[in-house]
Formats: sequence, C-alpha cells, structure tokens
Amino acid sequence: MATVGGPRAGLPPQQHLPPELLESLLASSADAFYVVDPAGRVQFANPAAVAVLGYDDEAELLGRPSHATIHHKRPDGTPFPDADCPLLRPRTTGEVVRVDLDWFVRRDGSMVPIAYSSSPLETDHGRGAVVVFREVDPHADEDDPQRHGWALELHESRTRIVAAADAARRRISRDLHDGAQQRLVGVLVTLRAAAGRVGDAGGEAASLLKRATEEVQAAIGDLRDLVAGVHPAILTDRGLRAAIDSLASRSPVPVEADVPRRRWPAEVEATVYFLVAEALTNVAKHAPEATLATVRVSASRQRLLVEVTDDGPGGATTAAGGSGLRGLRDRLALLGGTLEIGEAPGGGTRLRADLPADPSAGPLPTLPAG
Repeated sequence: MATVGGPRAGLPPQQHLPPELLESLLASSADAFYVVDPAGRVQFANPAAVAVLGYDDEAELLGRPSHATIHHKRPDGTPFPDADCPLLRPRTTGEVVRVDLDWFVRRDGSMVPIAYSSSPLETDHGRGAVVVFREVDPHADEDDPQRHGWALELHESRTRIVAAADAARRRISRDLHDGAQQRLVGVLVTLRAAAGRVGDAGGEAASLLKRATEEVQAAIGDLRDLVAGVHPAILTDRGLRAAIDSLASRSPVPVEADVPRRRWPAEVEATVYFLVAEALTNVAKHAPEATLATVRVSASRQRLLVEVTDDGPGGATTAAGGSGLRGLRDRLALLGGTLEIGEAPGGGTRLRADLPADPSAGPLPTLPAG
C-alpha cells in the first residue's frame, strides 16, 4: 500500500464510447438488440431485432411505444397489461431482468417465443433500457439446462460487446499515440530548431515561432490527456495497479491505493480503471476539502470488489456523480456487476463496485516493485 498524490495537475478527462461505434457493434451482432427511451419508445433496433420481429426496416419501429408494439398480448390472445410487464422494469427500478421464455408480437400479429435480458440505460433525459433477445424453442423441457442457458448466453453476448468496445478503445489509443502525437512532437522539434536559427534578432518571426511552439506543446498535452481518457497505454502494458497509481499521482487530493499485482481480462481492468478515475475526479470536484481518498481493490477467484472512499463532507449519490457514474453503472450491469454510492464510515463518501473477475488471471511478474 502506498500514499501518493497531492496538489498537482488534475486527472485526465474521461471519454465516452462514441455513439456511432456502439451502433456499429450492435448492428453487427447476431443477437437481437433494441433500445427504448425513458418514455418507453423504441430508439434503436439492430438488423437481428428487425428480422425476429418480422419488420422490413428499423424505421418501422423507431418512435413506437415498445410494450404496445411488441409485448401487448399473451400467446392466448389475452391483453398483457403494461403494469405487469417485466421487460421494461429496468427503466423504473434500475435492475437487470432476465427471462428464459416469453413471447413477443411480430408485425403480422403472430407470436414469437424468445429469451431476453433487459438492462437499465441512463440517458441525458432519464433512464431507458437496452434489451437483447433471441428466438427459442418453447417446447424444450423446463428443467433442460439448455432452456435456462439462453438468458445466460444473452448476458454473455452483452459482455462480448463491452470487450469489443474496449478493443476499439485500445486501437484508437495506439493510433493517436503512434500517429498524431508523434507527428506533433516532430513539428515541435522543427519549430524549436527554426527558433534557434532565427534567434532573438528575428523580431516578429521569432515571436511567431515562439507562439507556434507553445501552441504545439499545448496540443501535445491535450492529445496526451485524450489518449489517457480513451484507453491509457499504461493499463494495457503494465496493468491495473500501475494505471491506478498513475491516476493517484495526478490527483489534487492525496490518494492511498491498495491494488493487487495481477492481471484480469481487459474489459474488467478497463471498467475498474474508469470507475476509479471517475470517482477520484468527483472527489476533486465535489469534495476539494478532503484530505485523503482511498482506493482498495480486493479479489477472490470469482469476484472483484472495488472501494473508493474520501474524508470529505459526504452526501454524494449516483445522481450527484452525473452521467459519468451513471454510464459506469450501466457498464457494470453489462458485466454482471453492481455499483453502490453512500456514506463512508466516519463521514465522507464511499463508492463500492462488485463485478465478476476471471479465475484464470495470473500474477504480473514483469511489474517492478514499489
């Protein structure tokens, strides 16, 4: 355990997954996905969802009330009241709902047997839901493990979406670092060489070169922060402990970090990293009078527990954390995890996340001590 940090530069801004990238990932999935807004209207349906529901184009579904369109009746034809529908419950409760056998209404009025998993989705206008589903065999034995495996498979498919998004983040980060950032460094070297030749006698030219050099230096700093927000290289190369130590060293509030020296799957490490980064950013922003923040990561063979506490005035909630923490709660739900925010023992705020860990993850023998 080590205490690092102090009144230094702020933490890097956190970047969110571009909507167009997320839509591309969902559109290419063999599983059916659709998204509803806080009012229960369909906002997105991938090609697999359009096909299962018997439509010709996504546009035929967009803007329509989800329950009244695809879930308004039971297989015997009797009405299915909106109030009894578990499908969109995540909009109101924030829970994740998984059902092994249900029925959706197709465009022609026929019924299709499906298994689905529905999760909350925080938006700027309130909580919606994202639903992933698949057609199933309604005649399978209720005790057949295959029947109960459908919802699990759907949950796992959502995890694959997170993993694919993280792989895209890592690729973008490498491209920015190896491409644009290195090119700017080359420009900076050239400007400094030109300024050296002009010298103090260069007059206006020397002044312009100096200003250009300062602008390029600032651009390199901005790009470095952007790369860290997309996916920091240190997380890929050296793991979660080194990445969190790096975050702590840049925190304006001193941070005491206790993180095991080992590796987990990339999507797990990225989730924990961005969770800690968002939590420390919120400490600096909402509790600047805090004198210490503590980050602790503990692991068993099945679960990973992450706690971030501070000794500030307390009173933080998920809502106070803004869209950053709401988005992280959604991400944790996709991985089968949970996020809680409340008062820390003795005052201050405690953020606690519980998520699955990979039991096959091994130690990190290449990390230096200290």
